[in-house]
Amino acid sequence: MKVIRKKILPEYFEAVKARKKNYELQEDCDNAQEGDLLVLLEFYPFKGYSGRGVRRYIKYVLRNCPEYGLKNGYCIIGW
Repeated sequence: MKVIRKKILPEYFEAVKARKKNYELQEDCDNAQEGDLLVLLEFYPFKGYSGRGVRRYIKYVLRNCPEYGLKNGYCIIGW
């Protein structure tokens, strides 16, 4: 298991925190795997990090699916 830290914009952060959003579309550069810990850190584009974050364990990673519109080099991480 590894820890993956990613920025997330405030409007998406709130949805994740409220457990309304349970996935994230990301560039596939961290080799995320089931069981890894994903730490999403709230980030304001012109202010920086807010200091708030949420932790979720990855349950599913979808990659290599261009036939469904997922570009190569990107993945969908579900928790």
